[in-house]
Amino acid sequence: MLKKFKVRNFKNFLDDIELDLGNIKNYEFNEAAIRQGIIKDAIIYGINASGKTNLGYAILDLTLHLLDQLGAASRYSPYTNLYSGNSTAHFEYTFEFDHQVLTYQYEKGLPRNVTREILSINNNIIIKNAPEDTFVHLKGSENLNLDIWDNSISLVRYVKANTVLDKADDNCKIFLQFWDFISKMLWFSSTEGNRYIGANSSNGFLCQAIAELDQVDGLQEFLNDLGIRYRLKVHEDDEGKNIYCIYGNKVVPFTSVWSSGTRSAVFFYLWYCQIRNMSFLYVDEFDAFYHYEMAEAIFRKLLKEDVQVIVTSHNTDLITNDLLRPDCYFEIQNNSIKSFSDLTPKALRQAHNIQKMYKAGAFHENC
Repeated sequence: MLKKFKVRNFKNFLDDIELDLGNIKNYEFNEAAIRQGIIKDAIIYGINASGKTNLGYAILDLTLHLLDQLGAASRYSPYTNLYSGNSTAHFEYTFEFDHQVLTYQYEKGLPRNVTREILSINNNIIIKNAPEDTFVHLKGSENLNLDIWDNSISLVRYVKANTVLDKADDNCKIFLQFWDFISKMLWFSSTEGNRYIGANSSNGFLCQAIAELDQVDGLQEFLNDLGIRYRLKVHEDDEGKNIYCIYGNKVVPFTSVWSSGTRSAVFFYLWYCQIRNMSFLYVDEFDAFYHYEMAEAIFRKLLKEDVQVIVTSHNTDLITNDLLRPDCYFEIQNNSIKSFSDLTPKALRQAHNIQKMYKAGAFHENC
């Protein structure tokens, strides 16, 4: 899982900002939100323009140069902070797999052009791409020809594409787990159209994609669970399979009758029905169009899944110890992000009304 993330000179983050998902406290409730000492489920709050969306972009940045994410690159402009005189952004990820720590650091001035990268496993440098030195220390890479690598792509990506690594070797195992994890990371938002970055196994428009996955019955059940009653069916039209809605003896395209909240829920469901193929999910403003009860119901569905989940929200009704715990709620402010438990000297207990404390400004101090 992702244990820690740090970025500098990216979009509105001029100085270092660090999200520490390994900084857990000794709470004895909602322990399922923690896995192997790492926060599995988190909600991030912050005023408008504090950086919630950009944090998601930053975390998913590594998919741009390691995977084929050409379409997403347009959302990363401008790339570096406009107040900075430095032309490169710095990223640092710490992952933990089977109690082994993998760190991946890199610098870029553009979304796809890596100028420096270092991948370490348990503090040992395994792959280095830098002007002063370049090497790969992984079993199976001994015959890798770096002479034909022109630095136009990431060295980490070049290694993965051009070697048959020794799967019995401990470092190779961790490297392959890292690659599998990042290939299953996803960011999505429905606030400005249905946008996503990262894992993608769906093609076509929203309803067509769900129909092609044979998930229309599941969608109807999902919506019914949220209190949204529709009778849905698959119908073939000029563009292939699509979802239609039944009203007595009339059948109309689902998109012609849904509300903005229903559309957002359908977009969520498209990814939710594929969630078992994901490792990490960042949902920006996930409940922007939802009633507060619907927002809680959807988040509780996410809590039951194995995927590591971060959502951003302005909905303070989700701030409750009945749902998560104080070290899983974060506030982003003043180019810093900290958990509620680190934003107050007070010992927070399960009985505390942390929503009331949040509204009173208990966690709005200068970080």
